Amino acid sequence: MKKKIFTLLLTAVIGIGAIACGAESSSATGQTSENSETSEPTGELTTVRVAIMTNGASHWYAVIGDKEGIFEKHGIKVEISEFAAGINTVDAVVTGQADFGNLADYAAVNRIGNTKENTNLVIVDRISTSEGTANGGLYVSDDIKSVEDLAGQPFATQPGTVWDYWVAKTYEYANISEADQNIVEVDSGASAVALQTTGDVKAQWASGTNGTKLAEAGFGTILTLDDLGLYTDAYYVSTSDYVDANPEVVKNWIEAQKETAEWIENNPEKAAEDFETATGQTKEQFLSDLESTKLVADFTEGTLEHLNGIKDWAVAAGRFDDYNFLDYTDLTALKSVYPDSVTVE
Repeated sequence: MKKKIFTLLLTAVIGIGAIACGAESSSATGQTSENSETSEPTGELTTVRVAIMTNGASHWYAVIGDKEGIFEKHGIKVEISEFAAGINTVDAVVTGQADFGNLADYAAVNRIGNTKENTNLVIVDRISTSEGTANGGLYVSDDIKSVEDLAGQPFATQPGTVWDYWVAKTYEYANISEADQNIVEVDSGASAVALQTTGDVKAQWASGTNGTKLAEAGFGTILTLDDLGLYTDAYYVSTSDYVDANPEVVKNWIEAQKETAEWIENNPEKAAEDFETATGQTKEQFLSDLESTKLVADFTEGTLEHLNGIKDWAVAAGRFDDYNFLDYTDLTALKSVYPDSVTVE
């Protein structure tokens, strides 16, 4: 029996925020800082177009790195295009609207797996991970007391994103057959939160801002990603054409990313203020999201092992044929500026 898929077309979205890689939400142009204490302008700036996921790590990098003059210091002017999910940022890269986008692990594995014969997408580095942080929880309605109770209940996912992986692994964990799975497709994390408050969704994975909203609405958790042995990595993705044509820009981009990550880690309160000023997201929301996110600039053996684990699961499930993930990375710039951060050959 086929899985029951219920797609809800939403004309209004309540709130902002998503924990995973939906639909375009808005766009903005980053402005270079003129008087930042950390900035040492180096002359004419190179414009870099980045497609970011709203309130995700790539959004933090773009907004805070720009606000604090870090990108300007590295010769970059950032132009931001904002989307509700990471998977849409890649569409912007593929169509030439952006130079960099971002993807979470399953979305990257799935996108490459289904387009590998005709894609020039490459991952240039890992930008964040939830490993070792306050990982996500499965928020459920009152009538769901155990994972077995998920059978037949509407369970939210963002199609093509890491949510698909979490939902599938949850059903595996609960030993719920495909015939008893009731998956509701949503266009953003905010939509899922709204639907759970109306009862159209009874379960969803959430952390950070969305987790806080669900908890405040009275929803509890019955499972964590740690219980499933899961965590989420995210990456910057570009095209081989752009990387080959702009090697110095890619180096500068990664250097600015790492410096911004370190600055946020050392100045979380100021970072939260910067982000609130630029986006309207409250300091409390930012700091809550930061607790479940570790900002990095690397690509290690552990990173590759994590990706291959997801890929092997998807191949075994018949989602696509096997491939070598390293064929779809270009770590040249990362290795050049931070050689110790790359431990794969």
